[in-house]
Amino acid sequence: MTAERFRVWVSTVLIVGVGVSAALVTAGFVSGLIVGWTGSLVGAAPGTAAPTDFSAMLAGLGALRPIALAQAGLLVLVATPVIRVAVSLVAFVLERDRLYAAVTAAVLGLLLLSLLVVR
Repeated sequence: MTAERFRVWVSTVLIVGVGVSAALVTAGFVSGLIVGWTGSLVGAAPGTAAPTDFSAMLAGLGALRPIALAQAGLLVLVATPVIRVAVSLVAFVLERDRLYAAVTAAVLGLLLLSLLVVR
């Protein structure tokens, strides 16, 4: 893999991640102005989830709740650097660069540990 191709992979992940995140957050806030923060774009009953409670996000996305759209955007934004590190790991493995692959795997492990275990 060439350095240019590696750069393209990484930049694509970052551009798509930030773009999708911005679109979801914007859709959440705009729809919140239309139906209210706990309302629904499809007429479902008002939700009771707090903005910091992500446990009802999937159900909220099904009901097109503005808060769930914004939460999904924030999760995509947080996941973007993690995916970037994972793409880097794949690139280093394809290049057979064991040192950088090991360091990148350690960084990815720490990122996942901090996201999934530490509360």
